[in-house]
Amino acid sequence: MKTQIIAEVGECFNGNIDTALEMIREAKKAGCDIVKFQLLDISEVAKDDPEYDWFAGLDLPVPRMQALIKEAEKQKIDILFTPVSVETAGNIYETGQRKVKIASSFIRKRELLDYINSHFETVYLSTGMAELQEIRQAVAMLQDVREIVILHCVSEYPTGPLLEQRGLKALDENDAHLNMIRILKREFPDFRIGYSDHTEGIFVPVIAAAMGAEVIEKHFTLDRRTPIQNFLNKGKYLGTDHVLSVEPNDLHTMVDQIRRAETCQGEMCWSRSPGEKILLDFLRNRYVKREG
Repeated sequence: MKTQIIAEVGECFNGNIDTALEMIREAKKAGCDIVKFQLLDISEVAKDDPEYDWFAGLDLPVPRMQALIKEAEKQKIDILFTPVSVETAGNIYETGQRKVKIASSFIRKRELLDYINSHFETVYLSTGMAELQEIRQAVAMLQDVREIVILHCVSEYPTGPLLEQRGLKALDENDAHLNMIRILKREFPDFRIGYSDHTEGIFVPVIAAAMGAEVIEKHFTLDRRTPIQNFLNKGKYLGTDHVLSVEPNDLHTMVDQIRRAETCQGEMCWSRSPGEKILLDFLRNRYVKREG
């Protein structure tokens, strides 16, 4: 089965619509199936928040969303949005979209899940920080949704270094805990199970795909140095997503390696390779003792 690959833009378009449009094109060139954008509701951000201006610049009102949808249609790549409130979910619905992503932080936000349950057909549900019972409860609240895709996720940005900063030994690969994918497959056998990645690099998402993750979501940016450059030039830190994102070349490599991993797995059937069939008689009879 082909792994569905989501290119997560997140904050990495820096509030610039032209950059966002370019990222849609780059996601398509890399071979991704979906490009995803994170919505914000600036009315829910305190005006004294140190990143208020930054968040305000990332706002995607309906006209901007429509421009992104139009470009995605032109590039023949699906598009996905993550709401943070009933209002932003309503904006997504207004644009004609019937699929949506629920971020880990909102898995217990009942009013948002209730709205999504009655308006959307496909839901991608991230599970960072959630206990299994909380995931079960969210799935139960989405009972009218036609398709639910559950994504294992670790809500560390990037995954791993936070523990190291506190003097604890940890590697991002260890903290990824990919066996949770297998647990989700066991707990929710009727749903597609995937992985939303926050590690640095492409190793972990490729391994997740090889383990059977049916959807892979990976953050990407046009330039990982953006936050550093912005800090030096303007004295402000430009978001958190750039540091855990890959650039287009690595995104392309990740897609290629996932496709290779799929090829290595083969079909779900017991069959011998064409080469084995050619060699079968030779290899089985090579050392058979002959009479005479």
